[in-house]
Amino acid sequence: MTATVLRSYFVVLYLAVFAMISLFWGFADTDSAILKLLLIAASASHAALYTLIPVGLTWAVQRINTLVPGLRYPEARILYPLAYLGGSLVLIALYADYRVYTLYDYHLNGFVWNLVSTRGGIDALGATHSTMLTVALQVGAFLVANALTLWGLHYLHHATGRSAVSARSVRYAAITLIIGLCVGEIGHAYSVHTGQEGYLQASDVIPFRFNTTASGTFNRLGIERTALTERRIASGEIAYPGRHLEAKALDHYPNVIMLVGESFRWDLLNPEITPNLWAFSQQALRFDQHYSGGNRTRMGLFSMFYGLYAPYWYSFERQRVAPALMNFLRDRDYQLALHTSQSFDYPELRHTVFTDVPEQYMQELQQGEPWRRDRQNISDLIDKLDQRDPQRPFYGFMFFESTHAPYTFPPEAVIRPDFEPELDYLRMNLQTNIDRIHARYINAAHHVDNEVGRLLDYLKQHNMLDNTIVLFTGDHGEEFMEKGHWGHGRDKVFPEEQIRVPLVLWMPGQAAKVVQHRTSHLQISPTLLTRLGVTQPPLSYSSATDLFTPMPYFVTGGYDYMAVFDEHYKITFPFTGSDYFRYLSNNAQDQALGREDARTVVARYQGTIDAVVEESQRFLRKRSQQAPPIGLVTTCDPKC
Repeated sequence: MTATVLRSYFVVLYLAVFAMISLFWGFADTDSAILKLLLIAASASHAALYTLIPVGLTWAVQRINTLVPGLRYPEARILYPLAYLGGSLVLIALYADYRVYTLYDYHLNGFVWNLVSTRGGIDALGATHSTMLTVALQVGAFLVANALTLWGLHYLHHATGRSAVSARSVRYAAITLIIGLCVGEIGHAYSVHTGQEGYLQASDVIPFRFNTTASGTFNRLGIERTALTERRIASGEIAYPGRHLEAKALDHYPNVIMLVGESFRWDLLNPEITPNLWAFSQQALRFDQHYSGGNRTRMGLFSMFYGLYAPYWYSFERQRVAPALMNFLRDRDYQLALHTSQSFDYPELRHTVFTDVPEQYMQELQQGEPWRRDRQNISDLIDKLDQRDPQRPFYGFMFFESTHAPYTFPPEAVIRPDFEPELDYLRMNLQTNIDRIHARYINAAHHVDNEVGRLLDYLKQHNMLDNTIVLFTGDHGEEFMEKGHWGHGRDKVFPEEQIRVPLVLWMPGQAAKVVQHRTSHLQISPTLLTRLGVTQPPLSYSSATDLFTPMPYFVTGGYDYMAVFDEHYKITFPFTGSDYFRYLSNNAQDQALGREDARTVVARYQGTIDAVVEESQRFLRKRSQQAPPIGLVTTCDPKC
């Protein structure tokens, strides 16, 4: 009886898994009937694969019970719980993947595992109590529904003595689906080898798929590879001139204070939302077209401190290589006060931009509402400024968390009263509630501005601005459905809203000015080091010039993709090998180009792309250390 009930249960589970996978079809780009049929077939075969997890588990235990002499137990008592547990885990994993994909356009992957397993990762997500309650209720609903299904099938069989499906039909169906899975994976490998982008883009929505490749086998069979050549870059042993930069000694080194707002996009800088920053920008340098080097905190801050492209992050983090800027400050005996309202472990600032900085100089506040942490951190930073040794230069860093979802703020910071009371990531409707969510973000930015104002007031009252460089920017931007997304970190796309940020820079003795040409986070470190006396050319230790020198193109990146862009086009491609290689081309308004237009644009910019790829490997030991720096040159006039 137990085997008969489980057979019926696994059929029902298969149908539920298939239905769960079908939820992803709405995200697939299927512009032909053939692609639709292939997607359905791939979904059916993968549903069978996932159902095999609890099937295999119960089968293995049943075989042990049969083969081991003297080992006998009531099958229902052990096999029912195993089937229930395995089926529940499969369904919950698929549903979790669906929710993640709906919000962020990627499946459960290494990034999500890193988020869960790294200290401070879950807190950085900003999940509210309402969200956690919804998660608990939905998981509970799956568990209860699954239990009721198994119990109902057991009761039905006990009452009727019959099974709705025969063992033979289940066996034949399973064999057919597994064969279909194998054929589908061969087809996927062939598509990767020959560059069948339509099929690959459609199948990309299937969760937990294998992404099988077999180019070596196809080459041996004489099947010509017509796919684009894969580019895996910035992986290797670092050879980076982080110390002993050529510099002239200064009589007095200025203090340096760097303020960074989480997800702080450029259009927050205005007289209404950020009046203190706006007033300060009228006396300082304001860069109106400034871009982050990444659409995530890791890559954004990495580009700011190192002046290097996003792909380098992985090797620098693994090898714990500090940036030239921080080494220079420490070598000049700067007093350090590093503050964050998030964590130095997630993102891994402790292993990158602040590598080797003694712990007593690092303060991370992770308890309480983010707006309270920001307020406390600014108060503590002001106290340290008050207690500093005036005979030594001072370096302060502050990372504001209020403007990260769920966007927190005190009552007195409300300038948009029509805001969403609380963000529930699983229940909120981005289509209907996005304006109210955006209102929360604006209120949070107003609070950050209030705290920046407190710090600026202190610097003014104590006459410190005459000898203090002050910088405010965002690590990256934030999108509110302007281009179809919410938040940031969409790895395959880098819309303006996610990478454009404000930059206000106060340099003692520098006249106020609005800089209209495009600038990048990569230019910040060379600008500061030059101001601090470094005479070595910026391209010898970074991939950019200073902020006052216009660049012909810009580079930004995420975990797996990077983009090369200028005022005309944005070309995106993967660099880690975790996805099949292709170019995604958008115009200046972030609208995707048609395939033929995209090929034309990529061909025109191929020289620029090649230069970026070369630059992304220049600071690796595997390359010749005698090679001259690769300058920022382009081989094609965008108008050609």
